[in-house]
Amino acid sequence: MRRRAVPLTPARTAADWRRRIDRFGARAVGAVGDWISPGPRPGPSEPRISALVALVALVGGVLPIMIMVVTWASKPKPVHRDCPAAAQGHSGYVLADRPGEAHYRPDGQCNSEKSENRIERTGTGRYLVTFGKLGQDGGVAEVTPVTEDDRICTLPDWRPDGDDEQVEVACFDRSGAAADSGFSARYWYLRDGDGTAAYLRLGDPGRTSQTVEDAYGYNSAGGINSADREDVGSYVVYFGRQEQVSGGTVKVTAVADAATVCGVERWFAYPEGNYLAVRVRCRDGAGQAVDSRFAVTFVAGLSAAYLRADRPSEAGYTATGVYQFNSAGRSNSVTRSGAGEYRVSLPGVPGNGGNVQVTAYDSDADCVVAPRDQDSGVRVVCRGSTGEPVDSRFLLVLWP
Repeated sequence: MRRRAVPLTPARTAADWRRRIDRFGARAVGAVGDWISPGPRPGPSEPRISALVALVALVGGVLPIMIMVVTWASKPKPVHRDCPAAAQGHSGYVLADRPGEAHYRPDGQCNSEKSENRIERTGTGRYLVTFGKLGQDGGVAEVTPVTEDDRICTLPDWRPDGDDEQVEVACFDRSGAAADSGFSARYWYLRDGDGTAAYLRLGDPGRTSQTVEDAYGYNSAGGINSADREDVGSYVVYFGRQEQVSGGTVKVTAVADAATVCGVERWFAYPEGNYLAVRVRCRDGAGQAVDSRFAVTFVAGLSAAYLRADRPSEAGYTATGVYQFNSAGRSNSVTRSGAGEYRVSLPGVPGNGGNVQVTAYDSDADCVVAPRDQDSGVRVVCRGSTGEPVDSRFLLVLWP
């Protein structure tokens, strides 16, 4: 007997699928409406139960996943720019702008190894900055408070942890009590780089004289780094064979577990002695001289920009001479908006949102960077031992 051919099911068109989806949606909505409507609930039926189960599966399974995907896609990503070639060696920085947060990856960061930097708050005013894949035994670290408040930040220590470098940051209020603060931190390990640079970490602040020949020191001229203690809190750092250098800039950071401020009194090349000398003074929050460990960095060029702001009471001026540098070939300027409050303009510099470090110069004040309210330069606030803003000279360097 000849069998009848069974017709094949035709392919469903887009209109067919829309009708099926509409029927499913109407059934699901009807089922949910029946269950939540007032009055006696209707008895369960197979289609309604199937629709309800499907809806619950959709809401409980697919929807959360979709929300997670959208949230992840829209979340701001940290900035992982390569540190520019001018920085040389292993280098990285962070802008820590969430002082009360336990763990986070800062949006403003840079890492020469294309790795990620992280910040952990270990207690009030205590932070651990991890620079991914920058682990080295030695190098130099720097920190500057970034805040509207009166804060002092120091570096108790930095050390390698496996492949990473960990930098401890401690922040205090004027009385010396631990206090949360935003900050800008940088780590740099330099060996055989191009350009003029030198740094050291003073290990024993009580010694009259010491030579620093360890991994925490560097000198691009191949000279010996050393330091003399002249009085309580007063030191002279010598960078050997850098006697031909003119200008440049200096950054000093207290390496301490207490509220300590170290600033630069002056620096100068001394051809007769075959060195460049940097005078450093350290004080506590009340302005009293104290012996302290510290880290000092000297560079000429290399960075994106730097200047010596040496006219503290002048309303506005353009920095000139060998103590100012702008990689775009333009002139940096300073505007005074009030006692101890300044705005520094670094026109044309690439990476204008880079890492800013500030040091008081020839002054008993201490200076911080205020958070940017607009993209029109860097705000600097300098305060005296009472915490009130006071006019002050300062040094500023920007790393792109």
